[in-house]
Amino acid sequence: MPLLAGQLGMEFFDEKLNSLCMTWLVDHVYAIREAATLNLKKLVEKFGSDWATNTVIPKVVAMSQDQNYLHRMTCLFSINLLAEACGADVTIKMMLPTVLGLAADNVANVRFNVAKTLQKIGPTLEQNILQGQVKPCLDRLGQDADFDVRYFASEALTVLA
Repeated sequence: MPLLAGQLGMEFFDEKLNSLCMTWLVDHVYAIREAATLNLKKLVEKFGSDWATNTVIPKVVAMSQDQNYLHRMTCLFSINLLAEACGADVTIKMMLPTVLGLAADNVANVRFNVAKTLQKIGPTLEQNILQGQVKPCLDRLGQDADFDVRYFASEALTVLA
């Protein structure tokens, strides 16, 4: 899809194919959701972070409010890849608040994926953001009732120390 998008151009892609790519993020098959996140990263690399800021990220962030926990997890998986492609500034302004908000999710798998996401994107963040927002969140997750959440929070704290 990214190769086709590059040949057809951003305007054509947005008009005709963008909605199709976004529906793949909520497919019931994990492999399709995973491939869709990789496609998004490649599209952002092709079209740039301004395009992502206006077109993709708002839709990905909206998935954090979905009733289906798999869609909330796909939101986190997308952020893992988009943060790398978009850079620290866009990550801090547009995606980090969503990740931090999902730390209070009622599904443990979402919460431990928050810890994994913070571990992944943490090295790209400024030190004051790490100290003021990320580490306090991981400290709270480190006190979670679920063992796996505590484990991944501890792992993330160790990596980001």
